[in-house]
Amino acid sequence: MQRLKIKISKMSLLTVTRSPQWNDKMVYILAANKYIEYQNGRSRIIYIGTTKKGAGRPAASAVNKASQVFGKLHGVKTIEVHIATCRPRKAMQTWKYLESALLDTFRNRHFELPRYNKVRPKPKGGLFRYSALVKIVGQFDPR
Repeated sequence: MQRLKIKISKMSLLTVTRSPQWNDKMVYILAANKYIEYQNGRSRIIYIGTTKKGAGRPAASAVNKASQVFGKLHGVKTIEVHIATCRPRKAMQTWKYLESALLDTFRNRHFELPRYNKVRPKPKGGLFRYSALVKIVGQFDPR
């Protein structure tokens, strides 16, 4: 019987970097390496999500979305995971408010949700400055 050859990729497929922002309750943004067309302009954002089940979720979500994206969106070679957090408030799930506010801001700017978001959470009160939300979403748009 012939022996099998072993191949290893020359570049890493997934890199996780330690961040002081990394915790169990945060929002993450998945951004492609190229701009995706939306109804009103282009953006690199393909998904905005929250860690409902712990801090391992962004990496698992990135791998899950990557498997969906790589087969469907032409030219997408890499997906970046960006973390967004805010200070906690007593008896309030602030990370869910942040996810809702970011999705609402994205929808107001591009007239639709990011490509791989299916459900839009109900907008929740104004805990965050609108200019800060626009700045976060805008950093993934062409300049």
